[in-house]
Amino acid sequence: MLRIALASVALCAASGAGAIGVRVEPATSGGTLHPRIGIIGKAPTNCKPSVDHVTIDGQDIGIVLHSPKVGCWTGSGSGYVLHVDPAEVGATMTPGTVYRVSVFSDAGDAPGLVTFRLLDATLDPPATPDAPQPENGFWWSQDSAETGPASRSTGMSLEAQGGQLAVGLFGFGDAGNPTWYFGSARRQGRTAVVPLLELRNGDPLFSPTGSRPSAVDGLRLELEFLSPARARAWLVRSDDRRDIAVRAFTFARSNFSNIDARVDWDGRWVLVGDDAGALREFEFATPTRQDADTLRFFDASGATLECRASGSGVPRACTLSGGASPIAEFDQVGLDRLDGRGTNGERVRLMRVSRP
Repeated sequence: MLRIALASVALCAASGAGAIGVRVEPATSGGTLHPRIGIIGKAPTNCKPSVDHVTIDGQDIGIVLHSPKVGCWTGSGSGYVLHVDPAEVGATMTPGTVYRVSVFSDAGDAPGLVTFRLLDATLDPPATPDAPQPENGFWWSQDSAETGPASRSTGMSLEAQGGQLAVGLFGFGDAGNPTWYFGSARRQGRTAVVPLLELRNGDPLFSPTGSRPSAVDGLRLELEFLSPARARAWLVRSDDRRDIAVRAFTFARSNFSNIDARVDWDGRWVLVGDDAGALREFEFATPTRQDADTLRFFDASGATLECRASGSGVPRACTLSGGASPIAEFDQVGLDRLDGRGTNGERVRLMRVSRP
């Protein structure tokens, strides 16, 4: 863990006077453009906060803010923008990496967390060509070293149309009653921030009326897509425009069968590259297992798809070869689509297709 004392920087951060925004913004050091963190908020006059310190532990960044305790003009306020640049002390944010940023404040009657946000350090996330394209379908909570044990009663449905996502989150409430939340948002590179509404007081399925249910907000789902079929998620509860609780999940898409999800790839596939006219078709047979974590799928033409994984989920990486010659490496693996790079570095996609 790297602890960065930034009190001497005396740049602004946040107080408990309202909602706080966190963003990635460009900065220049030694003539080189790099990402830094910007914090946007509003504070009472004469009570703008300052950054007390920052901690960085891998992809987790904690920013602690200090606000003056006396001399505040509570009847008026003004906005501020803070800049936290880890590069100033040799801890640069890596473009293409998603960071988990927690902002804490000692302002108000309840010091503690005020904002949690996922930040893609890519300065232009919508233009990130290698960002995973999430598959449509049901995604289920999964065991993960990063987020802990699976929540067996929790899952989400996801549909992507272009850059827009629609998400349904389902689980159970504190009293054991089933709950369903719904929201939509635009995907920003590898991440999406989805405000959720809980639907209540709807009509029973056999009711003839069809009146509109009520919607209650207060939750937010922050998603980091790791592959087309796997994502880390943080469910955030807010109260009075302040984040008060965060829970991490790993969600993964899987097939309906109870058998190993990796064996369900036999059938017809098409390889598509940047040159849409250069299509290659493969017919993979039921796989053979080389060892506990490697599967091989063979095509009658001599092509081989070799996939590697740990555990019984969707593989993390695959290699497509024609005889002894590699064709493509895939590092974004889903149930119906594999994305990666060809031997010349061009983007390629292997897609499952239905039979005519």
